[in-house]
Amino acid sequence: MFASNAVLDEIRRLHQDAQSGLLVLTTQAAERVEVSFREGMIEAVSCNFPGFRLGDYLAKDGSISPRDLDAAVAEGRRQKIVLGEAIVRGRRAGATQVAAAVRRQSMELLERGLNNGFSVDSFTSCLRPYYVPAGISFPQLLLDWSRACSAPIEVEDATPIVLRGSDDLSRFHWSPEELSVLAELKHPNSLSGLAVATNLDRASLKRILGVLRGLELINILGSSASAGREDIATRSRLEAMVRTDSFRFDELTPVVTNAVLSEKLLVARQESSFISEQFKTLKVRLTEAGSTTPLKVFTVSSPDEWDGKSLVSAAMAFSFAEDPGRRVVIVDCDLRSPGVEKYLGVPSEPGLLQYFANPTMSPYCYIRRVENLYFLTTGGITPNAIETLSMRKMKQLIESLRTDFDTIILDAPPYSPIADARVVTGLCDGLIMVVRRGKTSYSSADRAFKAVDRNKLLGVVFNDVKPMLFNTYHDFGYARYGQTQLGGPAGDAIPKIISKPPKRYIS
Repeated sequence: MFASNAVLDEIRRLHQDAQSGLLVLTTQAAERVEVSFREGMIEAVSCNFPGFRLGDYLAKDGSISPRDLDAAVAEGRRQKIVLGEAIVRGRRAGATQVAAAVRRQSMELLERGLNNGFSVDSFTSCLRPYYVPAGISFPQLLLDWSRACSAPIEVEDATPIVLRGSDDLSRFHWSPEELSVLAELKHPNSLSGLAVATNLDRASLKRILGVLRGLELINILGSSASAGREDIATRSRLEAMVRTDSFRFDELTPVVTNAVLSEKLLVARQESSFISEQFKTLKVRLTEAGSTTPLKVFTVSSPDEWDGKSLVSAAMAFSFAEDPGRRVVIVDCDLRSPGVEKYLGVPSEPGLLQYFANPTMSPYCYIRRVENLYFLTTGGITPNAIETLSMRKMKQLIESLRTDFDTIILDAPPYSPIADARVVTGLCDGLIMVVRRGKTSYSSADRAFKAVDRNKLLGVVFNDVKPMLFNTYHDFGYARYGQTQLGGPAGDAIPKIISKPPKRYIS
C-alpha cells in the first residue's frame, strides 16, 4: 500500500463516517484548497490560485468559447447563480459537459493537494449547494492515486495471481482494460495467461497489476513460503467463484456517481408521477406481448428525428429496471446523433465504437451503470454508421447480452431519412415505434410503417399527447437530430400506448 499521507487519511475518515462539510487544505505559501463533502462523497473542490477554475477547464477542452464564458460569468453575477448553472441555462454547454469539467477540476486539485505538501487546516460541518456535484468517492480517489503512484509489477510469466476476497469493486471507475484484467483474475491466472485472454501487451498488464497491488486487491500466489496455506485457500475460493458466474456484473460494473439525469426522465426522478405510470403500463403491455413467445430485445425507433424515441427508450429502460431481480441494459445504436448519454447525463466514452475497435475485449468491459440500469453508449459518432452496425461483432454483442440480461433495449436511429434503423431492427425480438403528436408527418409515418418488419412491430407509443384534465404532466423539449436545440419547449410529452399502429398508417 502507499506511504502514509495525512490528507488522504483525513479524506478516508470523512468518507467512512459519511461526513458533510468543508475540509480546508493549506500550504505555507498561503495556497488554499477547499473540499466539499456530502455524506462522505466529494461534491466539489475549489482553490485560491489561478488556472484551476471551472471556466478554465471548460475553455481548455473546447466546451465553451472565451466569449461565451465571459457572458456566462456576467450572467451568473447578475442572477446570483453559480457559473455552471449560468452556462447550462444559457445553453452555452450541456450539463454533462459541466459535470465532466467539475470532476476533472476536483480530481486535479485533490492530486495537487496530495502531492504538493498541503496539510489539513480545518473541517467545518456545513452544506453547500452545487448545481452539478463531482460525485467522487474515496475509492475512486484511491484508484487515481494508485494509477499515479504505483510502479509496474514484476513477476514471472507463470506466477499465479488472483483477486483478494470478493469486495464490491463497482465503486471504482475502472477503464475497460482494467476491467478486462479484473474479470480474468476471479480465478488464478498468470501474466502469460492474461496476455492471451485480454490481448494486452505485457507492459500494460504490469502497469495495471501494479495499480491493483497498490490498492491491495490482488494476491501473488507462491510469492513467499509463509503464504502457502493462504494461497491454497484463496485459490479454492476463487476457482469455485468462476464456476458460478461468467462476469460478476454487480461487483465489477462501474457505477457512475455523477450522472446528470435529465429533468425529463420523470420515471427515474419521480416514480409516482403520471408519466411514470404510463411507462409502467407500457412495460405491462410489452410483458403481455411476450407471454407466448418470450421477448428480450426491444428496438425503439421513430419515423422522424424529432419524435422523442431516445427519451422513450431511456424511460422504458428505467421502468423495467425497477423490477426486483431484473437485469436491464440500454444500448445506444444511434451512431449519428446519440441520445442516451444526453438523457442519462454521462460521458460518451467508453462505448460501442471503442468495443468495435478492440478485436478481443469483452463488451462487458464497456458497460457502465446508473443505479440499477446498465447502459452502453455509442462512444462517439461515425460517418459509417450502417457499415458499423452491420458488423458481425454487433450481432455477437446482442447474442452475448441475451445470455446475461433479462431485458435489452436498443435505441435505434429514426427510419427517415436513413436506413440504420432497419439494421438494428433485424437484431431484436420486437419493435416499438414512437410517433409524436403535431410533429410526425403522415408521409414520414407512412414510409416508416411500410419499411418495418410487420412481424416484429409490437405497437406505437403516441408521444406528446394533450394531457387530460387533472392529470399531472411535464414539459418535454427535444433537440433536432444532430443539430442544436430548437428555441422554446416542444410541448407536453405524455406517452399514450397504442397496441397496434393506426390502420391509416398501414397500407
